Amino acid sequence: MSRNPSKSSPPSIVSEDSSARKTRIFLGIVCFFAGAAIMVVEISAFRLLAPYFGNTIYTSTALIGVVLVAFSVGGYLGGRLADRRPALDLIGWLLAGAAVLTLFIPALNMAFSLSLRGFGIISGPLIISLLLFALPGVLLGAVSPASVRFYSLTQKDTHVGAAAGTISMLGSLGSFVGTFVSGFFLLSTFKVSAIFIGCGVALLLLAVISLVMAKSNAKGQVIAAGLIAAAVGWSTEQPPYLGIIHERESAYHRISVAEEGASPHKRRLLSLDSTQEGGMNPETGELILPYQEYWKLALLREPAEITSALFIGAGAFGMPENVSRDFPKAAVDVVEIDPEVIDVGRKFFKLDEHPRVTAHAADARRFLHLSGARKWDMIFGDAYNGRHAIPSHLATREFFQMVADHLEPRGVYVMNIISAVNGRKSDLTGGMIATLRQVFPSVEVFAVGGRRDEPQNIVLFCSRENLRPLIADRYTAAGSWQERLMRTHLPVGLVPRSEVVFTDDYNPVDAIIARGLLE
Repeated sequence: MSRNPSKSSPPSIVSEDSSARKTRIFLGIVCFFAGAAIMVVEISAFRLLAPYFGNTIYTSTALIGVVLVAFSVGGYLGGRLADRRPALDLIGWLLAGAAVLTLFIPALNMAFSLSLRGFGIISGPLIISLLLFALPGVLLGAVSPASVRFYSLTQKDTHVGAAAGTISMLGSLGSFVGTFVSGFFLLSTFKVSAIFIGCGVALLLLAVISLVMAKSNAKGQVIAAGLIAAAVGWSTEQPPYLGIIHERESAYHRISVAEEGASPHKRRLLSLDSTQEGGMNPETGELILPYQEYWKLALLREPAEITSALFIGAGAFGMPENVSRDFPKAAVDVVEIDPEVIDVGRKFFKLDEHPRVTAHAADARRFLHLSGARKWDMIFGDAYNGRHAIPSHLATREFFQMVADHLEPRGVYVMNIISAVNGRKSDLTGGMIATLRQVFPSVEVFAVGGRRDEPQNIVLFCSRENLRPLIADRYTAAGSWQERLMRTHLPVGLVPRSEVVFTDDYNPVDAIIARGLLE
């Protein structure tokens, strides 16, 4: 192809005057922001998809895989297009296309995610990632190789290596900045929909500047400038679900509080992404979910009292508040990774009414590590980060050893998992029991409700002392909490067995949970 195109050829990048330097600076800025944009889109996409598909490793794997493949395809496409059309307006149209698609992502997510969430924990995230993020990824991926070609042309192809190095450096630096800005600032400050709109607007502004610099025809510039009005004009606000009284985005979750029923049987429920985490009667503070009563297993010991308790995962703060209400002198700690959940607890779940309940915004494992020699009478494990998904680092032999080290000599560990008692979906139950028994010789199992071969709340009651006499000799007065809990106790013959032990080095918890959901 000639480097001195005729009047009928596209506007050339080649220039001998000072505009060449301006073009190189602009190309560097474009690649920096394109690199930043792809990371802002990718990281924000996790928060966008989590309410529908769960905050699991499968959602993140599908999303990262689709973006990487799209970026690779874009790299090939950008190089080919730049050879066929060595004109700056190509950059403008690539940016304009990526911008419009980015602006539409929240609206398209609303349109497709509800219907795709039933496709499964793997295929659902994969299909929605292809629909929403493949094309923007291809177009943004094409910007860098096209920019290398145009940058080199401004120097008459005399410094191709330097051009490639400069563009690559600026694109990678932009990705670094986009990653940090998204994780440390944007997601905790703005709505996810607003982040996509802001990213799309920034890309579209760069597209218009690129078309102006290329002296593209006025019609093309008008089309590009008008795209933003059309895209932003399509409302991306998600309509509130019936009963939602509060909703917000945090760095970890989409948090929603819903209310249902009428006084005196009103129910207030806390959901994180697609998972219901807990609830209470907002008027009385009474617990409303059956598994929440199982903290009382700690009262089977003698003396039947609690002087200190730690809850891993806040839920709706119902259980720690009940402990504090029943034992006013007890020191109750709650470790919750998301500080926004703690704020919601203060505003909607009576946390401020219980001064002896102390909430700590921290990862549970780090919290225990930094707790020194502190010990509790009871530790209750109830942390989740998606559909049935226990954070894998809180489900290993090493973590359970940390828990045991922070229990009083007669202390107990109570853990809530969602799994089946028997059948093909019971692998998590069997593996968790096998792992816990590496640390706690005595583990008793309670199936809170539902069919034995279907996922349900299963409560594991663990101690270094023999718990069997406590279970066998307890009260059976009709209607008492002891009778309700003992009715769900599983005899030894019904407890699933497994040879798999979860460790920090070998931890198939996520795969087991995904397999159970698929089945």
